Amino acid sequence: MKKRCTHCILSEHFPGVSYDSEGVCSFCRDKSFLQTEENAIQKAQEQVDELLKTVKAQSNTYDAVMLYSGGKDSTYTLYQAVKKYGLKVLSFTLDNGYIPNQTFDNIVKITDKLGVDNLIFRPSKENMKAIVKASALYPIYNKRTMVRISSVCNSCISMVNTQALRIALEKNISIILAGFTLGQIPVNSIIYKNNYTFLEESRAKSNSLLRKYTGEWLDTYYNLPTSLVKNTVEWPTMVNLLCLEKLSEEEIVAAISTLGWTAPKNVDGCSSNCQLNTFNNVIHEKVYGYNPYELELSHMIRKGLIDRETAISKVETMDPELFKSIADDLQISEDEIGNAGSLYKTGK
Repeated sequence: MKKRCTHCILSEHFPGVSYDSEGVCSFCRDKSFLQTEENAIQKAQEQVDELLKTVKAQSNTYDAVMLYSGGKDSTYTLYQAVKKYGLKVLSFTLDNGYIPNQTFDNIVKITDKLGVDNLIFRPSKENMKAIVKASALYPIYNKRTMVRISSVCNSCISMVNTQALRIALEKNISIILAGFTLGQIPVNSIIYKNNYTFLEESRAKSNSLLRKYTGEWLDTYYNLPTSLVKNTVEWPTMVNLLCLEKLSEEEIVAAISTLGWTAPKNVDGCSSNCQLNTFNNVIHEKVYGYNPYELELSHMIRKGLIDRETAISKVETMDPELFKSIADDLQISEDEIGNAGSLYKTGK
């Protein structure tokens, strides 16, 4: 039985965790953190309100491009963007080849209901599988990055961010919206100015490694055209509206269910839109010893948005058959998975 904090669910292999005599972790013992976060959220809300006021006064075709996965969080964010904030939104979806049919049904229902235009980008199956396989088997990303996210998810999200930024620049859109929650991202990422030069520099090493195990074609997905970068005067602002709300999963699902959203049945408890998530979580746990959702769910426990038993069931319920079917589809053997753990530990 894996040792976990008796208050949240951070397990013994989570980086930097320690427990007191009652089994409470060092993260839960820091009582000042939540108040500091609330102050930061209030400040971010003021910044968001001011930004949206400016953007809506510009009368562009679109006020924002939304990173729309079809999951519960991004669906609620899209709903809020349109109904609460009155934004003209262009939604953007990455089809990574592992999206359930129900998720696509949700995307069509919600965008139709909200009157939102939607773009779907689907990389070739061969290229997407190469990216997923390389991300799973090799130490592409810095270990510090992995406390919040699995390696494969990081590769998908990096692609989404790059392509959405390209869309925003080409269509003169000032805001990029995402549906991340606090726990998935730090509080200083609720709203920030996009800076592609900094982004390119920070991802240079990981992109180089990913390119090494895939091919030169990788730049098509992870880099912007030089001409577009040179001609850009003002970079879009990234905004995570959901971080401004204090909502439980049940409240989010109840709200979007009125729009016709239905949870897909063939995903794990940590995802509401992607079958690949199970594979990612299992690999992450084999490599690092903890589930990448532990930080987010533990944060929700401390804020009273989920109970500990439900959170544990989410991270400990991974369908072995779904994992095997994806591993088979990617042509990844058990030996390769075992070797991945060794590579990550040695950093090779």
